[in-house]
Amino acid sequence: MKVKLSKTFEVNAPSKDVWNFMTDVKKVSTCIPGAEYLEDLGDNKHSVLLVVKVGPIKSKYRGEVFLKNLDEEKQVIEIEGKGTDVKGKGGANMELNGSIAAKKDGSTEVIGDSTVTIQGMLAQFGSRMVEDVSNQLFIQFTKSLSAKLEGKNPGEETESDLDNSLSGMAVASAVLKGASGRLMDKLKGKKDNEN
Repeated sequence: MKVKLSKTFEVNAPSKDVWNFMTDVKKVSTCIPGAEYLEDLGDNKHSVLLVVKVGPIKSKYRGEVFLKNLDEEKQVIEIEGKGTDVKGKGGANMELNGSIAAKKDGSTEVIGDSTVTIQGMLAQFGSRMVEDVSNQLFIQFTKSLSAKLEGKNPGEETESDLDNSLSGMAVASAVLKGASGRLMDKLKGKKDNEN
């Protein structure tokens, strides 16, 4: 199953700081719920571990992240990622094209377009569920990244800021919200067609 995702967000930090952070896989890993940086494999390749829990299913992926293209002058990055379920029940591949741009107010806009291909247990949930989970991951990632780059004092961090795991309740809430929103759109569409 393939899922395409496009995300844009702003960070209240200079573009140089954002670029330096975003091109450091070890630092970025600290912002991804369920991710653990393992080692630098050389040649812009890094080994990581990612744990994703969706409902009763918990999948652990051992993966490799490859910084395929880094253009600091244009501030564009291409990343390839691949992971295999440690129990041999599937895998996932990701291609990401990202860019950052300085804004007049001193903040930085980050844009990412990715294609994720999933095989195995998680693929059985369907693309809508994967999108809902991805959206929740994105929200937690950007919150953590912004806190680190904006220099939030340790005393200002909440317990959820310090917890580097994907919140099951947050995912369940996001999935229910997404499903109910789609149902309401369908009902509204039927009602509009009847008029």
